[in-house]
Amino acid sequence: MNKKWRMPDELWERLEELLPKYPVSKLGGRPRPCLRNIADGIFYILRTGCQWKAIPEEFGKSSTVHRYFQQC
Repeated sequence: MNKKWRMPDELWERLEELLPKYPVSKLGGRPRPCLRNIADGIFYILRTGCQWKAIPEEFGKSSTVHRYFQQC
């Protein structure tokens, strides 16, 4: 994947402070995805205008990225 679709480290550091902190479940289960990849995927969609199902797998599953987008 081309680096131009990734947000710069400086922007991620500022954005990370604003995101909710998800605690690890004591019951186990599937771990949460990397929020930086999710944010990159959301910005990819907003910049390119592609469909959610067409998002590159490198950002995560399209349904996961879309679910986090809807939470905002």
